[in-house]
Amino acid sequence: MLSTARALRGELFCFAHDYVEEIFKHSPNYEFVFDEKRTEMKEMLQQALMFVMEAIEDKSIGMEGIIAFAHSYAEHYIIYFHDAESFIRDCSELKHRFIHHIIYPNVKGEKLERALAIMNCFVDEFLIRILKEKQFELERMEVEKFNAIGNMASGMAHELRNPITSIKGFLKLIYELHPHPEEIHQYYTIIEDEVKRLDYILERFLSLSKRKNVPMKREFDKVDVAQLIERSISLFEFEFIRLSIEQDVLIEPRALVLGNGKELEQTFINIIKNACEEFQVSPDQKNKTLKISCIVKQDRIFILFFNNGNPIKPEAAKDIFNPFFTTKESGTGLGLAICKQIIEAHGGKIVIYPEVDGTAVEVRLPRYIGESDEEEWLES
Repeated sequence: MLSTARALRGELFCFAHDYVEEIFKHSPNYEFVFDEKRTEMKEMLQQALMFVMEAIEDKSIGMEGIIAFAHSYAEHYIIYFHDAESFIRDCSELKHRFIHHIIYPNVKGEKLERALAIMNCFVDEFLIRILKEKQFELERMEVEKFNAIGNMASGMAHELRNPITSIKGFLKLIYELHPHPEEIHQYYTIIEDEVKRLDYILERFLSLSKRKNVPMKREFDKVDVAQLIERSISLFEFEFIRLSIEQDVLIEPRALVLGNGKELEQTFINIIKNACEEFQVSPDQKNKTLKISCIVKQDRIFILFFNNGNPIKPEAAKDIFNPFFTTKESGTGLGLAICKQIIEAHGGKIVIYPEVDGTAVEVRLPRYIGESDEEEWLES
């Protein structure tokens, strides 16, 4: 009969020692604390495996007890966890070694099935507890970030309100006093629309100061993405000339979405502005090109912005949508974070990735399909 005798304790001690030295020592999760914590890790692992062996022998310990112990044991390792791939691999290796080196040689007959079930349960629940706690931690960090953004946004919005009100008033006065207002009507309309957009952006910023779990009310309507992109491009006409940026634009018609035109336009403007800023830090670069395409494929719309400036670094691309993360000296790290929030609120996705000769930003949105479009789509 299997028991937690001295021989088994010695066997488990050797197993824990070898596993910690061979696996934990080379794991990225423990590289900075291994020398300090190695003895503690060996003792904790030995105690955990002793419990597993006792549970195999004692049928009064049910699966609920195994789960509770696995969760309790996981509490000691949560602080070390930061690399999920290696952590899962380490746990899989632990289960494989323990089954083949301890369970198979020591457990026979009817108890073998129970032993395998207990070990699988212990490792799986240990992993689940670790991963869930990590998810909670990331969510807490996200909430803290948005709280910080909210506090800053509230103050910023109130500070900007007064000058915007002044701009509105003097803009109207200039237009009314101009001897030939029809000559400046086009520019007046553009400035007026941009001031209105600033007002809307301030409202969005103020919404960040509210609780994150209270969604902002969005008014969705049928929107032509092609028109939004063309309008966004037109706003940078003088910037393209100043920086000698060539535009290569391909926009397919009938790119309709159900969404908020102001928010989507804000996103496109931000992406184009980032491209211009990238070219601005490389004034000597020749053949500056910004490629923009809008392709309609059945029930999806694919919008691609590509600039042949310096490619974004892969490690920066992973964090670029996180609030306050920026690669610019004077950046706030809010622009792309808000863009991501807007696109996801529209049921879409935004990704950024480096190419060999530049940086690409891809936006995917669900296409709005009316009755006539649906018939055409089904036929295709």
